[in-house]
Amino acid sequence: MEQKGVLLSELVEAFCFGTVYEATDFEKIRISVEDITRPGLQLAGYMDHYDPKRLQIIGNAETSYLQKLTHEQRLEAFDRLFSYKFPALLVARGLPIDAECLEMARKHNVTILRSQEATSTVVSAIIAYLKAALAPS
Repeated sequence: MEQKGVLLSELVEAFCFGTVYEATDFEKIRISVEDITRPGLQLAGYMDHYDPKRLQIIGNAETSYLQKLTHEQRLEAFDRLFSYKFPALLVARGLPIDAECLEMARKHNVTILRSQEATSTVVSAIIAYLKAALAPS
């Protein structure tokens, strides 16, 4: 039986995520896989085995890496990542959102969300939620 996706707006409501930037197709975006990606390798330029169907989550490790880059390198990293048009980027721990991240989200029309929760806590909760919601009925 084919699995249907979970509306991103339902996930946002269920977890009380803040919306930093809302893509124009926000109400139609569905998440169809239960896995999540922490895109550290992708931000560094390694795109092999990357699944753009997954929700992307940035935490302390990714933020620390991004702070070491120049403005131009951050623009390039986010431009490459957002060009894959994944469902949304969630920034955990209430971490600051780079201007380059917001600029590329707008350019590629990708939603940015925010959570105050610790990265591992929110990842575990979302995976559990998606496993249940995407289970064959």
